[in-house]
Amino acid sequence: MASDKGSIRLPWHQHRFAGQFREPFPDMSRPKCIGCCSITAKRDFANDARNGSYLYGPPFPDLPLDLNAGIADVIRKPTDFEQKDLEFVLRYIEHHQAELLRPRKRQPESLGLHTHFVTLRGILRQIMCLQYDRNCEFRIKATLLNGTIYMAKEATETQQLRNENMTTKEKNMCSWGFKFEQYLTCHHPQSKPVTDVPVNEGDEFLAMFSSQLSGIDLLYGAEMDCVVSKEPVDFKDPKVLDSIKFVELKTSAYIKAPNQKRNFDNYKSANWWSQSFLVNIDTIYAGLRDHQGMVVDIQEFNVRQLARNKPWSPAAMTLFLVQFLNKLKDLLETIDDPYAVVQVDFIACEQIVNYKVLRGKEHQILPDWYRDILKAG
Repeated sequence: MASDKGSIRLPWHQHRFAGQFREPFPDMSRPKCIGCCSITAKRDFANDARNGSYLYGPPFPDLPLDLNAGIADVIRKPTDFEQKDLEFVLRYIEHHQAELLRPRKRQPESLGLHTHFVTLRGILRQIMCLQYDRNCEFRIKATLLNGTIYMAKEATETQQLRNENMTTKEKNMCSWGFKFEQYLTCHHPQSKPVTDVPVNEGDEFLAMFSSQLSGIDLLYGAEMDCVVSKEPVDFKDPKVLDSIKFVELKTSAYIKAPNQKRNFDNYKSANWWSQSFLVNIDTIYAGLRDHQGMVVDIQEFNVRQLARNKPWSPAAMTLFLVQFLNKLKDLLETIDDPYAVVQVDFIACEQIVNYKVLRGKEHQILPDWYRDILKAG
């Protein structure tokens, strides 16, 4: 029987930074896009592709691009958005029950998913990068229902305080990436970007992916920037979704000093690679900016080449994720309580993963309406 408090032991030292990693890359199927949905500016779920967008270029708009243009009118995303991200994935499942839900073999009166984990790409990415980002701390909450583990992210107390005390300059810098997306995307192929309207950070296009990692079936949502296509994409066609080409848009400081290059190679490149790898993206376009928010160059990154000659190991990162998911699965199966929520705190600087079991309605991450769908009581 599992204790209500404890730690999850992980192999933090399985790879020496900048050293050779000899373990093989874990078996992983190609992430497959199985559907999409939209999150409106009011943070409502929409079972359609209204927020899907297309890459404008190359050639791209003339440089420089001013990321501060219209900054005073930006409509920012609510601060509690991370806690609600899982619910959008659940809403997608609600609207696609025929494809995703099946009667359970041992309990045919209830429904279940043919997957071990339901979560968000961002959670998987952060776990993958933990070995190398020693300044990282983050928290997830997980629960096991009808054979599937659901994981949601939650801000720690330190992160909440930091978010509440962000300066205007810090908030504006966070908005630069959204403005860059506005410059490089359009809502219809062959049309031009509309850049004279306020950026609304609450609008999202969410794609759903399925994959199998070392025998672990995964279903996860990921916010996608845009697709590459000269013709309108039928996002309802499974064959189209399976072959669609997404690209990632990033902003980054223009690298001038050796310490900037070192920081990119050691940390940022690992985040970029893992984020794209999890959704089968081959290309990243990065707007290289100065400290005033002017994009002076747009650089193309090949995701496979991004992982070459770096001090971090893609195989070690992916294996670390496998090891954590298996440990969490064992813990929740031992607890064996569909209403128990396990809070997991990752403290990378101390190489510690602590957990505690939370019980009570106030801690639930699965809403009652979703439990009713699965007939779980």
